[in-house]
Parts: sequence; C-alpha cells; structure tokens
Amino acid sequence: MNQSFFFKYLLCFLVLGMVLMSCSKENNALPKTLVDDFKNPPNAFKPMPFWHINGELTSEGIRRQMKDAKELGGFSGISVLPLAPKNDGRPGTTPKFLSPEYLARFQDVLETAEELDMEVILYDDNDFPSGMAGGQLGELYPEHTMKRLDKVEQTVQGPIRFNQRLPDGKLLSIVAMNTETLERIELTPFIKDNFLSYELPSGTWKVMSFVLVKDSYHKAYPVVDYLDTTAVRKLMELTYEVHQRNFGDYFGKTIRKVFFDDVGFWKHPRTWTGSFNEKFEEINGYDPKPWYPALWYNIGPETESVRHAFFKTRAELLAEGFPKLVGEWAIENGLEDTGHPPGNYDPTPIDMNADIFKFYRHMAMPLTDAIIGYQFGQNGHKLISSAADYYDRPVVSTEIYGAYKEKSFDSLMLYRSAMDLFSRGVNFVVPHGLWYNPEQVYIPPLVSPYSEKLAPALPNYSEFVGRSCMLLQGGKRVSEIGVFYPFEELAGWYRFEDPANPRQGFFISPETNYQEISGMLTNDLRQDFTFIHPEFFLDEKYSIEEGSLSLNNTENKQTYSTLILTGCKIASVKSLQKLKDYYDKGGFVISTGQLPFKAAEMGQDNEVQALIKSIFNVEATGTTTEEFVVNTNEKGGLAIHVPNPTPALLAKALENGPTQDVQFGSNPVLATDFGKFNYIHKIKDGRHIYFFSNSSDEVINTEVTVRGKLKLFEADPHTGDIHPVKNVKQKSIENQDYTTAKLTLSPVSSMFWISNQ
Repeated sequence: MNQSFFFKYLLCFLVLGMVLMSCSKENNALPKTLVDDFKNPPNAFKPMPFWHINGELTSEGIRRQMKDAKELGGFSGISVLPLAPKNDGRPGTTPKFLSPEYLARFQDVLETAEELDMEVILYDDNDFPSGMAGGQLGELYPEHTMKRLDKVEQTVQGPIRFNQRLPDGKLLSIVAMNTETLERIELTPFIKDNFLSYELPSGTWKVMSFVLVKDSYHKAYPVVDYLDTTAVRKLMELTYEVHQRNFGDYFGKTIRKVFFDDVGFWKHPRTWTGSFNEKFEEINGYDPKPWYPALWYNIGPETESVRHAFFKTRAELLAEGFPKLVGEWAIENGLEDTGHPPGNYDPTPIDMNADIFKFYRHMAMPLTDAIIGYQFGQNGHKLISSAADYYDRPVVSTEIYGAYKEKSFDSLMLYRSAMDLFSRGVNFVVPHGLWYNPEQVYIPPLVSPYSEKLAPALPNYSEFVGRSCMLLQGGKRVSEIGVFYPFEELAGWYRFEDPANPRQGFFISPETNYQEISGMLTNDLRQDFTFIHPEFFLDEKYSIEEGSLSLNNTENKQTYSTLILTGCKIASVKSLQKLKDYYDKGGFVISTGQLPFKAAEMGQDNEVQALIKSIFNVEATGTTTEEFVVNTNEKGGLAIHVPNPTPALLAKALENGPTQDVQFGSNPVLATDFGKFNYIHKIKDGRHIYFFSNSSDEVINTEVTVRGKLKLFEADPHTGDIHPVKNVKQKSIENQDYTTAKLTLSPVSSMFWISNQ
C-alpha cells in the first residue's frame, strides 16, 4: 500500500466516522434550539393576564405596574380590561373608555410595552360582555341593541269570535293551539290594521302571539344584537375602528391579538332577531310561523325536529354575526382573534351560545373560559379543543382562574388548573388576573406580583406555562376515539321558560350523558378522544376508510378507530346513515345509554329506528337487562351497545377495539376527585410529544406504553431540564412496535416525553 492510497483510505474512514457520529448524535439528542427554547421559552408562549383597570390610569402607574408584571411576575404581555363603575361604588376605569384622555393613556401602555418587549392583547370593550361600546351603542344606536322573543298568551274556550289588538313589538307569529288535540291554526293572515279577528272552533285554545321586543336586562349598558350584522357593524365602528385609527401602527407588532368576552345569551336566553323567520326558511325550507309554539310546548310528534330547526337557525345567526365580523376584521388588520361565549363548557349550548362548534367557526384562537372554581365545567373543556381540531386551529386559549375563591387559591392552584387544561388541548394562557388597584379586587383571585401569597411563585409559573405552550401549540393531536356531540338531542329537548330548568346551560334530558362519557374517558380510563359534531360529520372532511374515520386537516389530521354514540333520543338520519356506512366498512362503534328513536328531520322517526336496529341489533324503543349487546358484520364491523355505562363497562367495551396508542400498565386510581391524572399526545415536527399531568395531591407511579419504537427524553416544564428516559423497553403488540417506561409524578406536577424520531 503506497502512502498516497493510505492517506486517502484514512480520510474516507474519518469522514465516514464523523457521519456515523453525527447520525448517532442526531438520534440520541434533541436539537439544540428545542433544548434552549425549552429552558428559556420565548415570550410568545408565556402567560398574558387580564389587567383590570379599577381606578384612574396615569402614565406613572402604567409604567410601574407593567414593569412589575414583566420583571416580578414573568408575564410577557397584558390585556387592558377597562371596567364600568358599579352601583355599589366600586370604581370603574378613568379616564372614560375611548375618550381622548383614555386613548392617550392607552398610547402610554403601548409605548411602555414596546420598551419592555411586552405584548398587548386588545380587549374590545368597557367591561363584559362585549358589545356595549362603553354605553355608546345604546346612546347612539338604540335600535341596534339586543332583542328578545316574548310569548303573549291567553286561553279561551271555543267556539268564539276571538278579537285582539296585537301586543307591542314586532309580530313574528300568532298561533292558536288546541290544548287537547294540539291542532294549530296560524292566524297571521287574519290580521288587519294591527287587529286580529278570527272565529275559533270548539275546544280549549291557547292563543299565542310571538313578538320581538327590546331586551330590558343589561349588566352595565345595553348590548348589541349579536345576531344582526348591521348592528354589529355599527358597534365595531364605535370600538374596533377607533382602535384601528389610533393604534393601527402597532397591529401585528405590539398588538397581535384581539379579545372579546361573553358574547352570547347569558341572562338573555330568549335572544332573537328581526330577520329570524327569513333565515329559518332559508336554512330549513319551510315557514316557521305555524311552529313557534314548539319553543314552549309539546306540539306533537314534530316537536323535537322543529325545536332542532329553530335552534340550529339561531346558531347560524350567532356564528355568522358578531364572531364572524370580528374574525374578518382581525384578519384584515393582521391580528388573531380570541374570546368566548358564556357557558362554553356547559352541558347545553342552546341558551348560552347556541352551538359551541359553530361559534368558533371564524375564530383564529378558540378559547375556553375556565372560571368560577377549580374543575368547574371540566368535562366540557374538550368541546373547545375539539372545535379547534375540526377547524385545524393550532392555538387553543384559556381565560383562567376568574372567580375562584381567594381564600382557597394558593400557588399550587396556578398549576392544577393549567395542567388540567393543557391535557385537554389548551396551549395559550390568559390569567384572570392583575388589578390596577390591588386593594379593591372584586373578582378574585389576585394573580399579581402584588399578591403576597402568589408573588414568589409567579416567575416559575410563567416559565412553566411558556415551556408547556411552546411544545403544545400546533402539530397533530393523536386521538383515536371520536365521541358524537349530541346537538340534535340538546336542541330537540330544550324549551323556553320550563320550570324544571335548573339554570342556563344545564337544562338537558335525563338521557344526555356525553359529558359523563367525557369524564370517564379522560379521568378514569385515560384514553384521549375528540368530540365530533354530527352535522360536521357529514362533511367531506370526514372520510371513511376500511375500519376507520379520518378528519382530513392540513396539519391536525386525526384518524379514529372507535366512534361513540352517547345517550340520546334524537339524532339525524343523515348522520346515522354515515355512521352505518362506517360500521358496514369494518368500523367499531359503541353506544352508551339510550339509543335514538326520534329524527332531527321532520317525519323520519322510522328511518332512525331502522338504522339503529341495523347497526346495533337493538330496538331503540325497547329495554334490555344485558350489560352489552354485540353486533357484527362480514366486513369486520363491530357495534357494542352499553345500556348503562360505567367506567368499568366502557373499558370492557373498548377492549374489543384496537390497541390505543397510549396505555397505562397499572392505571392509577386516585383516592379523591380533587385533581386528575391526564395526558395528551401530539406529533409536531416529526416528533412525538407526550404531556403527563398530575394535579392531585397523590404520587403517581405507573408504567406507560406508547406506540412506536422511540428514543424518548423527559422534559420537565417546571425546571426546563431535559434527560433521556431511563429503563426504556421495546415490545410488540399485534405486530406493532411499542415503547414502555416508568413514569413517576409527584403531587401537582407534570412531565413531557419527547421523541427524537
């Protein structure tokens, strides 16, 4: 071997060695940028709290408090929340909202934010709900404030010539209904000169006038008609456009987000609008006037389908009203909009936000309002992240901690609530919050560097939130169970002014159990899932393959191997037809509780019952004492009916389906309901990211098995430290590779596992 050849050979060997070392290093360590950003998360991912302005804004006060929020609290931004003065003397914001003096102080906020490298979220009104323009809307455009549907009723005995001058308000319908036979006579054609005269036949009749009137209840100032686009545009001229004219140069820079608050029906369950009848006929194909009594009474076999049509119409009007116009404005101005309706997590949307999925149709960052108390509404928070999944939105916000009790709110509660929400899909945090005058907090708790008990914890908390949101924003959430959101049942059941209604957001049928199933899957069985809106299920976006259903998004594509139909009496024929198609092509279906036997479409109850029989081999109107009823087909389809679901029975049913991508060898059982052990799995930039959270006061020791042959690293969001997961084992289940390792979580703690493959 000559010397020249030797050196060439040696050079090749060294190059090959460097390549192999590089590959080995690439496969055994996470990228430096990820490691560095996890240790010191960028500001965009850190919490940005509400800053309630309960006093007089001054340039000096603005600078001092924002500097403290950044340097002592670790907050990377704020949302200035102006307040209306309260009747009991609690101060509102001065200078007056949108006055020249107020705009000057807001300019101080923006200049201070620029200096401190902070972000300002543009809160859109003076107090909440949004839609008041600080009182200007009611003063300048009273005709555009919120409307209400009233029923003016009297009972008469026929035969009788019934004469009546019409009640005040815009008449939408007038109907006579026989209280025994439920026969209805639409009387609108018999009105002349604002007077009704009609010869009623024999029987007892309820004569009902349905009129649109201005709503009389308002929290601080009259609120806009959210369903009327003309009204909303007038409002936006008074608020959004004023901010754009004065501060548009900051849009997309210091101001990147706009926030609206409580847009919906809280304290206004009968919100209606003048164009309702026309929109109803456009959507449903028939005149609503003869059917208005169904909003209060049983009118016969069509009751449920008619109610569904009414409330579906209202949902479209709201979704295409205020939220759509704000969403379009935000896009035009280079911003992202976020916000929420009231009761976004409640069991029924009908008298709170119409339809929680449709509400977020045009929103860049769907938001869940985690307020009132720890774990309140917990089983409903997945509704918001599921809507975000459907729309392929990478960021899910939360307004968190508002109205928690001050005495019981400690530094651990900061983490308990946040990590519970992270496991349910949240990845951006707006704490509730800072107060300009911290001595006069009237919506506790005070989450501020001026809180003696919380101040020491805030810097680490902000880093924790930043690290968690950095990893959880974007990517694909791995969810292999789809749970149908029973909108038809919720709408078909609801009626106005029923004495059995416990409170807004909670008037549901005894058969409705979708939130209980949510809790069983998330907290007991620890199997992640996604809610599927039955109307959206009909979209081409949901495609059926052999034995699976895919949500075909650009980024957050999900594939479900199990579909769950929760308890309900009412369902859509079209949705059940597609569910049967899924079953016929080898799909796995579970029903939990009452099977539907009424159709959301008028006159098609028999079709619903036939479809249920063909899928589950069960008569929907019958009863069974069996734990399970199992039905199969020649394509491998499997349908299991669980008449009385419990966590154990649901787990047993799920065992008949495919192996889940995340499993717990000894599924921990917590001693109390205070706190939860949960997880979420995402795939982002080709890496598997698992977040495990323990918000309880107990130690979690378990073995976790995840699908794939993975090199795993544990990343601690509390410290920013990253290390390889120890004692990893590989195994095969059903000819698929899985990776197993031990997981230990101390009380109120969490951990990420990150793959490098």
